[in-house]
Amino acid sequence: MLLLIKKDLVIHKLSWLIYFGMLVFFMLMNKDIIFVIALMTAIVTMNAFHYDEQANGHKLWNSLPFTRKEIVSARYVSLLVITAICTILVFAVDKVLHDKWAFLLWEEWMGSFVLMMVLAGIFFPLIYKLSERKTIFTFVILYILCTLAGVYGFYYSYMYLTNNTSVIQTMGTGLFWSLLVAGALVWYFISWGFSIKIYKAKELT
Repeated sequence: MLLLIKKDLVIHKLSWLIYFGMLVFFMLMNKDIIFVIALMTAIVTMNAFHYDEQANGHKLWNSLPFTRKEIVSARYVSLLVITAICTILVFAVDKVLHDKWAFLLWEEWMGSFVLMMVLAGIFFPLIYKLSERKTIFTFVILYILCTLAGVYGFYYSYMYLTNNTSVIQTMGTGLFWSLLVAGALVWYFISWGFSIKIYKAKELT
């Protein structure tokens, strides 16, 4: 499975330079950290799906000594790895641009992880069930648009809960985020198992 995870990273080749340029551009535009991490993770992850589908990669990976469970699991792990890479790059670029570490904005990078797990939990099973060469680009665009909508929805919902209700104050910030992350992880693992079940039953064409 490690080879499959490596494949999901290497498959982008020189596109990583474009991704990095986009990341720096958004940081220069003073976009929120949650926006940059979530958007870049979505772009990189969905491009991996797109490259695989266009190259008919499913047949290739299934002809090699990998189980379908490993193929699906690698994609779910890759999302977390890519999110971590984007987070590290955002912190590094922010340090260079503003001469400070953005660790105090931990709520934003935690929010990006939660958002990515929730959206992937929704879209990955759909992609494994419905995507093909003719439709994968539609899924790419839809996923990225939902990521953008999710970022702003998540951000303003959190601001509303913080400023206009006593929910977070009553629970405590630590407990609130712990429950949020735990819920996202449970959803992610449920989706993971569901995607494995779907892909095992799928006929490759």
